[in-house]
Amino acid sequence: MSRTATIACLAGAGTAPELMAEAALALQAVARVHGLSVEDVHAPYGAVAVARAGQPFPPSTRSAVLAADAVLVAGEEDSALAEVMAELDLRARVTRVRFGHHHDIAFVAPLDESSDDWALEAAFGIAEGRRFRLAAVGDADWHDLADALAERHEHVDVELLSPRVGVPLAAFDAARFDVVAVATKWAEAMIEIAAAPESARVAAHALLAEHGPSLFMPSPDGGFALAGHGVVNPSSMLLAAALALEYGLREPSAAATLAGAVSAALVDGPRTPDLLRRGLGATTREFTARVLSGFQLSLRNAEFWAGAA
Repeated sequence: MSRTATIACLAGAGTAPELMAEAALALQAVARVHGLSVEDVHAPYGAVAVARAGQPFPPSTRSAVLAADAVLVAGEEDSALAEVMAELDLRARVTRVRFGHHHDIAFVAPLDESSDDWALEAAFGIAEGRRFRLAAVGDADWHDLADALAERHEHVDVELLSPRVGVPLAAFDAARFDVVAVATKWAEAMIEIAAAPESARVAAHALLAEHGPSLFMPSPDGGFALAGHGVVNPSSMLLAAALALEYGLREPSAAATLAGAVSAALVDGPRTPDLLRRGLGATTREFTARVLSGFQLSLRNAEFWAGAA
């Protein structure tokens, strides 16, 4: 990356400021490892913006969002998010679910039925950057559209599944998938099942735009319950930052380093209180520190990269 890429960072209330701080720390750390120049621009948003400017999405924040290469949001439950989304040309939702050390699934769904073609084309593009495997889950019309687009992506192995088959597989055998293109009608159910919280499972979301910046955010974390205690689990926020690197800044190697280190920390690292049944949990910063210290093993050109085995 020869230029400085910009990520607009919007943090709402509750645990959002704590999570955004960890994301900013991780972004700068992984950028140094990969020789990137990334600037995180923090703009007032939500309740903070109301206190400062009298409105949740002031003009200065709008300008920062539209000028950025990617938009990273913490506090996705804030009502101001709708105003942010209305300013962006968003077409498809990508939910990444990681579990274990290496399992990584990308669920792609249109944001509305008018974006079916665009979302499926995006799913094929994502599959071509991964393992050239795509499962299309939906009705006959969705399958017909996937078949038509497959002619332009002849190297991608396409599997057509009905929701009756695809949804149970997401619940009980999610690891069989790589990229899953889901019709709008079934997307919410299938993604919620696959991303259901577990001790070593993490999910984050990317809302892809056809023109202008895309938007990236973690899965909801409960908002205010843990705010101010420094013990909220930052794994979903860190994965959202990795998605911003991959789909927003087009830096897949840096994204893989960060995402791989998050998975390793979830499996082998310190447990924050939400992942413990008993005992003393790690702080938010201790978890992030473990992620950052794991870059040397998740970096794919490292001499001892664990994935090389």
